Amino acid sequence: MNHQELSRELKELLTLRWSPVAVRLLKHGEEKPANVFEPSVPLRHCQAITAARRGNSIYMPPAKHACPDGSAIMGLIPMSPKLRSGELYLLFKKLPNIEIARKMIASRSEFATGTYRASVVAPLEDAEFTPDVVIFTLYPEQAMWCCCASSYGSGDRQVFNTSGFNSTCSDLTVQVMKSQRMNISFGCYGARAISDISDFETYLAIPYDQLPALIASLKKLAVKSIPEARRKIYMPPVIDNVSGPEQQEGCHVSVRIQQDRCNGCELCVAFCPDAVLEMRETANGPKAVAVAEEKCSSCYTCVGQCPQKAIQLEQRAN
Repeated sequence: MNHQELSRELKELLTLRWSPVAVRLLKHGEEKPANVFEPSVPLRHCQAITAARRGNSIYMPPAKHACPDGSAIMGLIPMSPKLRSGELYLLFKKLPNIEIARKMIASRSEFATGTYRASVVAPLEDAEFTPDVVIFTLYPEQAMWCCCASSYGSGDRQVFNTSGFNSTCSDLTVQVMKSQRMNISFGCYGARAISDISDFETYLAIPYDQLPALIASLKKLAVKSIPEARRKIYMPPVIDNVSGPEQQEGCHVSVRIQQDRCNGCELCVAFCPDAVLEMRETANGPKAVAVAEEKCSSCYTCVGQCPQKAIQLEQRAN
C-alpha cells in the first residue's frame, strides 16, 4: 500500500480524528524531501506533530527547533550543560532534587549529538519520504485497539517505556526508532502546554515498517471485536426499572432462547461464567438450552455473543 492507502485504512479502521503523522530524522548528506517547508518561526517537535496532524508538511533544521532539550535528545544539537546536569528541571520545579533529575535524564532514550541534521514531519497521506516512525493522536479506546492488533499478530503483551517528560522527542521518536517497538506517551509538560491535544487524548508511535501488519490485524478485529465492543454488546437494557449486571434482590431472571434462530454455534455456552446454558441435541441439530436459570447473574454475555440475536433475558419481580 502507498501512504494514501495506509492512512485511509488507519483512519477508517480506528475512526481517527487526526491524520497519523509521518516522522523522519534526516542524516547528514540526506536530501530534504519534496513538498516540505520550513516554518516561519521555530517550533518545538511536539508543536510540529500538532501542525502535521492538521495537514502541514514541515522541514526543521536545528535553527527551526524551538526546544533545546528535544532537539538535543534527537541528536540535532549538543545538549546544554544545564539541561544535561538536570539543573533546569529544578529551576522549573519539575523535579525535587538533582539526583532524581539526573536519574530521569540517564534513563531516557537519546541520540548522540550530530547523529542527525534535521527532522521532517507530515500527514502520513502526504509524506513523500519513508518515515522512521508514525505518531498517532488517539483516544484511549483507539490506542487499546492498536495494542490488541499488536497482540493479534504476535501474542505478545505490550511493555511501554514512558514518563511525563520528553514525550514526542524521546518517548515517541527516539525510543521507537531504537527499540523498533510500539510505544505510548501521555504527553509531557511541553507537549500539553503548547499543543491542542485534548485532556482525553494520548499519543502512540509505531515503527513505519510495522504499519502493514498492524492494519492486517485491525482488519481481522474489525470483523467482530471492534464493532461489538463499540456497540456495547454487554450493556443490558432497562426493563421496568431493573437493570444488570447484578440481579437485584427479589428479581427472577428468565433466559429466553428462540430455538428457531439458534444455529448451535455454542458461543453462549462457552462464554457463560456460571454454566447457566448447555447444548442439547434436537431434531434440528444442537441447540442452546437454559438449564440453571437460578445461577444467572444477568451479565448479558450470552446476549452479546449470540450472532443470531436469539437470546433475551427477562428480569421480573418474584
